Amino acid sequence: MLREKRLDWLDIARGIGIIFVVFAHTLIPQIRANNRLAEFLWIFIYNFHMPLFFFISGFLFERNLSYYRNKYTIILGKTKYLMLPYVVFSVLAYLAIFTAMHIPPFAAVLNTGGYHITDFKSAVLQILFYNHHADQHLWFAYSLFLVFVVNILFPRLLKSKIFLVILLALYISKAYIHYFGILNYTAGDLIFFSLARIMYSNQRKLKPSALAGIAVLFVITSGIYSFFYITQMPQSVLKGIIYFIRIIASVSGIVTVCFISHILSESRLRSFFSRLGTYSYDIYLMHAPFLVSGLMGILTVYTPLHTAICSLIILLIGLFVPYVLSRFVIRKTPLLSVPLLGKRYR
Repeated sequence: MLREKRLDWLDIARGIGIIFVVFAHTLIPQIRANNRLAEFLWIFIYNFHMPLFFFISGFLFERNLSYYRNKYTIILGKTKYLMLPYVVFSVLAYLAIFTAMHIPPFAAVLNTGGYHITDFKSAVLQILFYNHHADQHLWFAYSLFLVFVVNILFPRLLKSKIFLVILLALYISKAYIHYFGILNYTAGDLIFFSLARIMYSNQRKLKPSALAGIAVLFVITSGIYSFFYITQMPQSVLKGIIYFIRIIASVSGIVTVCFISHILSESRLRSFFSRLGTYSYDIYLMHAPFLVSGLMGILTVYTPLHTAICSLIILLIGLFVPYVLSRFVIRKTPLLSVPLLGKRYR
């Protein structure tokens, strides 16, 4: 019974996370460039929403580790589940951008978003290494795949507390080093996956007062990093300290969301968030860049609607259009679910 409940609150946490993911993608560069509040809110969300998904993945990985018999079979399964959709959606994105750039109204929107036509060789290299990739949201699938591979091949090493310190140093090193392509993401993602594995094996029930303190810590630390991000990021040693503050914000944000998820698991909203969480991967893959960022760009360019109203409209579209398509069409059609979602659903 406890095991089922854990899965339930994790689905709720995913549901909360995917709402933040889609909302953050409504805050497109054109909006952030002219609105400091939007830029602050955007980076505030980015401080925790993607680390949350790596944490959940690590938690479930550790929970199911005893079932992983053959490492290479598991890696093959993760390749199908994560990398096949990554490649398929990458190709679709490049084809869509190429086509849209030849349609003047769409081209105008894409140009304001920094998109351009890419030749075949460059597109292949960008997809292969995720270096200047045209679809900026697909990094998660690629990076999560690499994180899984490392943890599958070296499960004990990646779970050790000593190695966690190394991963922390790797995360802070991003303040000074820009790693090539997808490695720049993975360097910062590994720690949240490993931290979840350690926490799964050392679960403790926190008191509500402690959790309230963690929530306050999250708001303060995330606010500090976001402030420096939108004003001027300090250099040398201070920049490393700011990155350390950011990881505190990420971890405290994760704990806060998980605590809220536990509360919601006992409420009437449980089913709503749990259902969104169940379809969070589907929503993640399908909502960007065109359904959310593209439509947001069109609304801001061609309509007089206020930015907040546009964001709300696109948030609802970005959540529920992929949900409906996946639930009633894609998951029921293996010819679609395998290439688009990486698995066959019953």
